[in-house]
Amino acid sequence: MWSLLALLPFGVARIVWEAILGASAAALVGSSLVLARATRSPPQVAAACALAAASGPVISAIALGQAALLGAGATVVAFAALERRSLAAFPAALLAGLQPNLALPLAVRAFDRRSLAVLAAAAGAFVLAGIATGHSIRAYVLVLQAHGTAERFIAIQHTVPAIAAAFGLPLAAAALSGTCVSAAAIALVAILAFRLRAQPALAACVAVALLPFAVPFFHEHDFAIVLFPILVTLLHERARTRALGAVAAVATLVDWFGLAQRPGAAVQTAALACAVAAAASLLALRAGDARATQRALAWVPLAAAAVIALAALPLAHAFPAPTWPDALGAYRAPPGAGIATIWAQENQRAGLAAAVPAWGILRAIPLAGCALVAFACARATAPVYAMKTAPSRIASVTPVSDSPMHGPSVQ
Repeated sequence: MWSLLALLPFGVARIVWEAILGASAAALVGSSLVLARATRSPPQVAAACALAAASGPVISAIALGQAALLGAGATVVAFAALERRSLAAFPAALLAGLQPNLALPLAVRAFDRRSLAVLAAAAGAFVLAGIATGHSIRAYVLVLQAHGTAERFIAIQHTVPAIAAAFGLPLAAAALSGTCVSAAAIALVAILAFRLRAQPALAACVAVALLPFAVPFFHEHDFAIVLFPILVTLLHERARTRALGAVAAVATLVDWFGLAQRPGAAVQTAALACAVAAAASLLALRAGDARATQRALAWVPLAAAAVIALAALPLAHAFPAPTWPDALGAYRAPPGAGIATIWAQENQRAGLAAAVPAWGILRAIPLAGCALVAFACARATAPVYAMKTAPSRIASVTPVSDSPMHGPSVQ
C-alpha cells in the first residue's frame, strides 16, 4: 500500500492519505454507534462526531498522518461486521493488520467458531501478502522488535514500563513490571471475554480498554481506538455506566502530556478538554433520567476536566518536555547505522529518554481512563432495574428481554 502511495506525486498522495484517515475516523465512530445499539439520531451522531473531532488521539493521528487511525477504524469495523456476520469482516480484519498492536483485541472473538475462521483467514492472507511481496513475517517481527526496543522507555510511550522508568525505576525492573501487568491484563481479558461471550460487543470493549496495559508499544494516537468503548459506555442504559464513561472520556481523549510538550498551546488544550466534556455530557444525557441524574451527568465531565487540568497544569509548567525533532540540535546519524539505532539515538539526544516523574504522571492519566472504562464495561452486565422497588414488589419486576449490548431490561 505504501509503495502505491509512493508512486503518486507528494501533493496527491497527501490528499489521498488524508481522505483515508478521514474515512477511518468516520468508520470508527459509525461502527462504535452500531455496536452500542445507538438510535443514531442526528443529534447523537453529531455529538459522537464532535467527541471524535475534539479528541487528542484523533487529532494527533491526522496531524501526524498515522496509520493508527486506519488500524483503529478497521478493527472496530471488523468487530461490527463479525457481530452482524457480514462479509466485510474479512477485509476489515486484514486491513487492521496494518497496525498490529491495535488489531490484537479481535482475539476475543475466538470463542465464536465462525469469527475465529474469518480471523484465521485474514491472518493467513496477511502472511501470504507478505510472502508475495518478498517480505517474510519473521523479518517484519524482527523490525518491530528492534523499533520497540529503541523507544520502549521514552516519553512518547504510554505504557507501564515507560511510565515506571519515568519514576526512576531501573530499566530491568520497569520491564519486569510491564511484563507482569501485561500478563495480568491478558488473563483478565480472557476471563471477561469468556464471561461475556454472549455479549461480544462488551467483551470487545473490555479488550480494547485494557489494550494499553497488555502491549509494549502504545502512543498518544493509538488511544483513538478507545473511542469505541467510551462511546458504548456513554450510550449505555445505566446512568452510572454513562457517568463513568464521561469521566473516562475526559481522562483518555485529552492529550494531557501535550501540556508539557506544548506549553504555549495550553489554552487550546483546555478548549479541547471542554469540548470533549461537553460532547460526553450530550451523549450521556437521557430524557427519561431523573432531574438530579441529568444535572449530575451534565456537570460530571466538566468537573473531571477541571480537576485533572488543575493537577496537570502545574506539573506541565514546572517540567516542560521536549519534542522531536525540534530538540535534536546538530545531531548527525552515524554512517551505516540501522534505522532503529538512529531512532534510539535521536530520542536520547532530544531528551525524551529522561526519567521525569511529572511526565509519568501526565501519561498515566489516559491509562487511568482506560482502566475506568474497562471497569464500567465489565460491570455493565449486572441486572438493571428501572426504579428502587420495595421488597414486597420485587417479584413483580420481571425481565422481559436480554439485549446483547445492555443486558437484561425490565418491565
